[in-house]
Amino acid sequence: MTNPTSTQCREAIRAIIDDYRKATSARAPGQKHRVVLIGHGWCAEIHRLAEAALSLIDNDFRHESLILVRTAWEMTISLHWLTQKGDKGAEGVFSEGARQSKALLGDMAKAKFDIPQNVLDAVLQLPYDKTEEALTFKYFQQQCDAIDPSRLLYSVYRHLSGSAHPSDTAAHPFLNPLTDPPGLMMNPRDSPPASEVTMAQCLIWAGRSFDSLVSGQPRKQFLKQKARELGLVPVLPHVN
Repeated sequence: MTNPTSTQCREAIRAIIDDYRKATSARAPGQKHRVVLIGHGWCAEIHRLAEAALSLIDNDFRHESLILVRTAWEMTISLHWLTQKGDKGAEGVFSEGARQSKALLGDMAKAKFDIPQNVLDAVLQLPYDKTEEALTFKYFQQQCDAIDPSRLLYSVYRHLSGSAHPSDTAAHPFLNPLTDPPGLMMNPRDSPPASEVTMAQCLIWAGRSFDSLVSGQPRKQFLKQKARELGLVPVLPHVN
């Protein structure tokens, strides 16, 4: 791997987004129908997050763009896991969604929300099976470890999460460490172009994952070329 410049990554991101929008509708075998339904939404969102991140950077909100990058990273890993696990993975996503919806309903009931009966009935009837895939999807670390047990993927996620939660990591960019005591700053210190590099990697991986569901994998060569130009990993490993 090399260290691509911010400009190189931005150009690649724009090119990948444009290519994605020009892509024809996905055509996948019937047994992958549910995987395509979920995967399409995630892949589309990742591309929109990339565009939004660039917009933030252009308006001097580089620090805040890391929150979007963190979401894109998580969604990219989950998309790869889903496409590898197939229909069982889709079942796991839907089951975990049902579990979360029922848990939310319980919290809303405790908070005395006035929940319409038809909504209550619909949520309570959602199927929820504690399959292996549902349990794996529940814990993001398990998805990462199934792809790369070295913890590299999860380590990047944890690093990016520091900017998305109330933590010392989130506060640190607004402090001036050169004064004693540290000074307070209204704007964050400059940070390296992690947003562009990481987002470019997300677009390549997400594109390759969803493309694997499409007959003929029409975007494969284009995405491989972009990865080669940037010196980035072209595709994630198979799920163990």
